[in-house]
Amino acid sequence: MPCLAAVAPRALRPALPACTLRKSKSGAVSRTRVPPSRTCVRAEAEADKVGTVVGGVAGPTDEGPIDESTFGAPPWDPADGEDPIGDEVLLKIVLSQIDDQEVNDLVWTALGYTKEIELDMETLTGAEVWKPTNVFPKWAAAYPEAPDVIGVTRKYWPEIDGPVKAACAALTRSVADEHKQGLKRTLRRLGWKGYRMDGLTPNMTRRAQAANWLLYYRRELRGVPIEELKRRREERRMREEAEARTDAPTGTTKQGVV
Repeated sequence: MPCLAAVAPRALRPALPACTLRKSKSGAVSRTRVPPSRTCVRAEAEADKVGTVVGGVAGPTDEGPIDESTFGAPPWDPADGEDPIGDEVLLKIVLSQIDDQEVNDLVWTALGYTKEIELDMETLTGAEVWKPTNVFPKWAAAYPEAPDVIGVTRKYWPEIDGPVKAACAALTRSVADEHKQGLKRTLRRLGWKGYRMDGLTPNMTRRAQAANWLLYYRRELRGVPIEELKRRREERRMREEAEARTDAPTGTTKQGVV
């Protein structure tokens, strides 16, 4: 997924020299076009790139928040306090202001795993255990144990990172097509315009993928009874068949978590 590059507003960029005044022997003044320097052209091209610099964001835009009532899941009730996966939290995820395990915890909770503390009778110490109590059916079948989808060790050897990569890919494929670009559109008003390829790391990519899935969950799955989700899945599957999209590699009911 493309990376963070704070872009200065066009009005704040240094103006490129466009012309100069020249005086002839007769005293007449004329304007002569002066080609911009390579440095100016390069600066202008860099400023036109979309994104945010790693570690920061461009200034907030005038865009208001997207109307959450237009999606399939009920909007968060402010009476319940701050939304644990609200826009500001998603922004912190992509800016690496929340640690890797906390991102995992948010994803696991959304998937339906529940955290319990089990007591070791020999050592009399408690151990944190995540159980698949309310996990979505298809996801539970594939992952009875909560999988690391970020890579908390940040060790990318295949034998260590392979399972992490597979779990994150499965999560990403489960996002419906119309929500694939949801994160960028949603966080644009907060100044985050996506990632650029320069400096992109697996951790950054997975954070953005996890955040986008959380946004999809928030808008289409959270708070909707499982039977209703199954009914919607069947309706969508029939539309996919009618449109000959059943073999698409991502974003269809075949890859969904329900």
